[in-house]
Amino acid sequence: MAQNLMVCQFCETSNEPKYKCVNCDLILCEGCKIKIHTKIKKNEVHQVLDLKEFSNLGASETIRHLDLKDIQCSIHNAEQCIIYCEDCKVLLCAVCLLETHRTHNLTKISEVYHRKVKELQALDDKIQQELPFYVDLEKELKKIKTVENDQYDEIKQRIFKKESELKEIITKQRENLNTELDKLWHPREEEMSRQLKDTAGKCDTLTRNKAQIEETFQSHNALAVFTASGKLNNDLPSRLANTISEQKLQFSETKIIDDNKEAFGSILTIPVFKVTETFMSERNIWKIETFADNSNILCLTGESTIKSFKLKNSKCETTSVAGVDKFTFIDMTKAKDNTLLFTVLTSSEIKCLSNFTPDSKIETFTSISPLIATGIHATNNNILIGFTEAEPYFPLQEISRRGILVYDYNCRNMRTYEYDTNNQRLFSLPDAIITNIDEDICVIDSTNDAPWEGRVVVLGKYGNLKWTYNGHPNINSKNNFNPQDLVTTSKGLILVSDRDSNAVHMLSMEGCLVTSLNESHGIEKPLCLNINQVGQLQIGCSKMGTKDKLSKLHTVDISL
Repeated sequence: MAQNLMVCQFCETSNEPKYKCVNCDLILCEGCKIKIHTKIKKNEVHQVLDLKEFSNLGASETIRHLDLKDIQCSIHNAEQCIIYCEDCKVLLCAVCLLETHRTHNLTKISEVYHRKVKELQALDDKIQQELPFYVDLEKELKKIKTVENDQYDEIKQRIFKKESELKEIITKQRENLNTELDKLWHPREEEMSRQLKDTAGKCDTLTRNKAQIEETFQSHNALAVFTASGKLNNDLPSRLANTISEQKLQFSETKIIDDNKEAFGSILTIPVFKVTETFMSERNIWKIETFADNSNILCLTGESTIKSFKLKNSKCETTSVAGVDKFTFIDMTKAKDNTLLFTVLTSSEIKCLSNFTPDSKIETFTSISPLIATGIHATNNNILIGFTEAEPYFPLQEISRRGILVYDYNCRNMRTYEYDTNNQRLFSLPDAIITNIDEDICVIDSTNDAPWEGRVVVLGKYGNLKWTYNGHPNINSKNNFNPQDLVTTSKGLILVSDRDSNAVHMLSMEGCLVTSLNESHGIEKPLCLNINQVGQLQIGCSKMGTKDKLSKLHTVDISL
């Protein structure tokens, strides 16, 4: 049987204490309560509670209220506080009042006490509301840091594996890539650590303040309320928005080592797409170009007219500029002198348009006869022209001619890319051409017409085959890769429209799929791509096979 270890603190002999004097803070047995404690005159007004009643937390308010009559002055130890000075924010005894506070704004202790209890309760409620925010923010930051840290570690391992495969010749590249990855990761790690530290500090402060308030409310000393009210800060920390969103990195591996250059590949920050506006078009938009003077030019499928256009009121408003009788446009490009060069169906001629006002005249720039011109792209120094022999295009024959001509602006044929170093045909039907920041030549190459399908072929600036891309199983699981147009970004990424899969593939300079725009972004049947003067991606779409049977032009912001 357990022993009662409590003894009466008056007689120190009885081991059956039943009461506690709130004012004396002493445990009493029944005999001492009746015969001794109540006989002392000063103790007549003391509050004596049964121990069972005392254990009730609801008694704490009574205890504190009674204790208001017996708060000792902090300056004059023999005096009790009788009043509260609002000006000085202190409790006063009679001596204090007479000495320095007679003309001050004074309030009853009980009134101030109840006011401060309400203030502490209000502060506790605020903390109760704010604390979950900082707890959740801390969890969110930790989660992002963990995900990106794992991502960082995984990329490191892949880099080291590639180093082992390529041995001495790529050691320097490994060091460079690690430096690049560190530059991408460490500033973010430091920023996340700083925000985590700040968030955790605010969390700790609020938790400590809340605990202090709870301890104060459970105290038997009313002075603790005044002390806590003075010490605790009523101003809660301002909420800081989480400025860190998860950043996705990708290690894009080189497919073919070219003279031991760029053997590893590159580290990419995966861009985020945001479709900002959508405009309705009268017909399917086949090609778009934007010029330095902000002229916007397009051609529509099935038409032989070049049009200027403006985007407003959710519509693509067009004005006819010039027409080519009985021809269908294949491809077009802006040249360095702000003119438009374009190819038309089954023609050897490269056409030219110098200005974009109604009734402008179309001229012939050059001809590649007897070959037929297909895709075309102009750089500052050269004009790249895709070519084939006369129809039919498929199936290919041994005598078929397919390739790219490199012309200068004086219409001289500088080079021809038709076969690789193993004398294998590079192209089946080069339909659209673009160059990236490394002057790589990126080509949409149609490989079949029943059903129509194709690929992306990328050559080095001097015609060496670097890689090919035939679509991706995550995108082309139901439909063949059917590329229609392509553009490159300021970072060298290649965007390819894939009509039948309702997608725009974004490829790295090594030919790896980085990410894609798709139906989740509202993209259906994309045909042509263009990057305008402000860096926005424009996507011209067909209406055939869409849900609402409307031709559209989307503008898209890309975070590069």
